[in-house]
Amino acid sequence: MLGHGLLNPDAKNFVATIAARYGRRLRHFLSVRLRNVHDVPDVAQEVFLRLLRVERHDTIRNPEAYLFTVASHVLHQHTLNQSSDPVFVDITDAVSELTTPAGEDPAARVDNAARIELLEKELAQLHPKVGAALVMHRVSGFTVPEIAERLGVSRDSVKKYLMRAAQHCRKGRAVRAK
Repeated sequence: MLGHGLLNPDAKNFVATIAARYGRRLRHFLSVRLRNVHDVPDVAQEVFLRLLRVERHDTIRNPEAYLFTVASHVLHQHTLNQSSDPVFVDITDAVSELTTPAGEDPAARVDNAARIELLEKELAQLHPKVGAALVMHRVSGFTVPEIAERLGVSRDSVKKYLMRAAQHCRKGRAVRAK
């Protein structure tokens, strides 16, 4: 199929025909299954790139079924890649909201510094997505749907993350109270 860096014209025609016939349904299929709809064009492009690599497209009996099988595999791989990506939340944004103005009582400043240190220790013990969900919800005021979209997870996952964070905080409080 590939020769001297150029694609076989038959492969291009095959993929163009598939895209024209099933492109809209493919995008809908992907948008329903992807957590972040902004990933749909990239995932669709990967599906079509894989179709271009098929050496003998004339042996495909049912192009629609083949397209959606390839799409399912690409979705699975995309999901695995997304779940292994670490979530980054800049703690300095949360910390800046917790600090006291320069003119405030020195005792309050020491107390806030201790609280910030404790917060950083507690967040370090949590799974990154759990800590991110907690900071986004409690400090930045994000809603569950907003957190889900930013983290690329379902709303139910965000609720579980927040529940785990609350349980962790309760355990920490109980330990410190002893």
